[in-house]
Amino acid sequence: MFLSNKITFIFLLISALGFSATGSDSLTFIVKPYLQFSTQNSIHILWETNESSTAMVEYGPALTGAQQANLSLKKETEGLRSLHVVKLENLEAETTYFWRVTSKTKSGLVITSSISTFKTAVGPESAVTFALISDTQRNNDTPWGWGKIAEKVWSERPDFVVHAGDLVDKGLRKEDWTQHFFPFGAELMKRVVVFCVLGNHEQDAPNYYDYTVAPAPEYYYTFNYGNIQFFMLDSNRDVDEDSEQYTWLEWELAKSTAQWKIVIHHHPPYTSDSNDYGDTAFAKSALGSKTRVLTNLYDKYGVDFCFYGHTHLYERTWPIKNQKIDTEDGVIYINAGGAGGYIEDFAPTRSWFTKELQAVHHFCTFSIYQDQLECKAIDFEGKLIDVFAMKKLRKPMTNNAPPRVKTLYSSSIFTDTMSVMLKSAFDHHTIVYTTDGSEPNSSSKVYQNPILLSATTVLKTRAIATDGHPGDISVTSFRKMAPQKSQKIKNPKNGLKYQYFEGSWDELPSFSKLTSVHSGVTSSATLEKTKTKDKNFALVWEGYVEVKNTGRQKFYINSDDGSKLFINDELIINHDGHHSAMTKTGETILEKGLHKVRIEYFQGSGSYFLETGWINEKGKEIKWTEKEFFISE
Repeated sequence: MFLSNKITFIFLLISALGFSATGSDSLTFIVKPYLQFSTQNSIHILWETNESSTAMVEYGPALTGAQQANLSLKKETEGLRSLHVVKLENLEAETTYFWRVTSKTKSGLVITSSISTFKTAVGPESAVTFALISDTQRNNDTPWGWGKIAEKVWSERPDFVVHAGDLVDKGLRKEDWTQHFFPFGAELMKRVVVFCVLGNHEQDAPNYYDYTVAPAPEYYYTFNYGNIQFFMLDSNRDVDEDSEQYTWLEWELAKSTAQWKIVIHHHPPYTSDSNDYGDTAFAKSALGSKTRVLTNLYDKYGVDFCFYGHTHLYERTWPIKNQKIDTEDGVIYINAGGAGGYIEDFAPTRSWFTKELQAVHHFCTFSIYQDQLECKAIDFEGKLIDVFAMKKLRKPMTNNAPPRVKTLYSSSIFTDTMSVMLKSAFDHHTIVYTTDGSEPNSSSKVYQNPILLSATTVLKTRAIATDGHPGDISVTSFRKMAPQKSQKIKNPKNGLKYQYFEGSWDELPSFSKLTSVHSGVTSSATLEKTKTKDKNFALVWEGYVEVKNTGRQKFYINSDDGSKLFINDELIINHDGHHSAMTKTGETILEKGLHKVRIEYFQGSGSYFLETGWINEKGKEIKWTEKEFFISE
């Protein structure tokens, strides 16, 4: 069996790396052409070449009785680039197309792909079959995992695939994309669109956004396919009740008229995994992550399924509503984290919500026609490990409470005045608000025009339905402040003072109570500049950062694990706790000159990363350079 798997793995590798080319071999595909975000009349085709080149896609609908593939249509993009994205538009719905790509360098080198196919999305009256995968990342125990799963998924000929995150092991490492994810998924992805969400291993890396296509802001979005609406979230970012994603999801669910509603994010609301949320060898498990708060919306708006991964297992729950089994109105949760990462284990005792479970590499298929659904869970050998069928009972919505109000503003801090706009999910809802700390009700001020704030304010808002039902309250704090004064230091020189600590923490410790292992001066706040272990350590950098112009300054930290940024002893960014590489921002108003800076960071286990800097006026992250930090000699 081991020899057979090894031979299969080698075969898949050779097949995945192959390509058809004309001209010199010096122009090659770093990433073979593949499909991304599609609708009934459009689709995206992406590929990457080792040299800057042109991009052309030849394509055409399948024709009855044709003697060769129809490639009568052509789409080209202007300019030379190595990563190519071509959007085909004005396509016919529910139609099979043939396609191939050609790139050409300025010097005349040419490469052409083999001919492939795609099918545009179907309408709401047609049957749909799609596959669910998650955690396709590389692992050394079963390196063939993703290749085998991709092969089996393709054999099912799904209309499309949804991926619940952790496409790769390290998103910042390009080789994980070009030498693992794309090669082993090439045969599948050149014929079937894969809709993705971010996992923690993507590290919120530019590679993810370069290689995937989704509507803005990309880390959350929605799409319809057939009579299904999918709601795609980034559970690495905030999903609590006051977060942007929570409000967005509530609005989209409230407006949805789809027959089936499915939410996908990476982290599990419910899981029987043995050690991710409490090590069951010696402790109690929380049986789920911070995404549990989202289940309130799933219950409220009639979601049918929630898909996720993160724990490398297969688990299907009983239908659940209000944290209890409800076989009539409950949501079914499916953990499908078995498409490549090392397989984990379950807790030794059965969870109250568990219906089916298996610890094996796997994927799922869902076949839906009108109100009928059949789900299959299939392992890497093609064996059926779970199957169920259901009929959806279309019950009228009984929820009358409006979704939360959106508060629109440019910044939460200001020096003079601040204009704030409010928006409700439905125009017929009335928006009420308060600025005195009291809870808004039907007697409060009614929003009609933008609110002009001239002092520090806690703004509370609420939507009220035409029948008088109130929605949940949203709270936003605004701060009026003068620019913080700059500071002068004696004999300034470039650098930061640092202290290095060792220990095991779940969050940043109280450093004043600890003794550093070593300390000194470094040129910048980067892990590369300081000698550290691979795990269980912490660092503190202190000094001054130079502000070039007086005004509002926005900062960012991207860290794995926890971090904090202080400016003039004020906490500006709190990015604490265990998490993957992810950006968090904060802002204040500063006078031109030097300002005290303190950066705290800790690393638990696994991967680690730290980057800090400015956010410019265009929203771009600008990494701090060595010349911007100062200490006193």
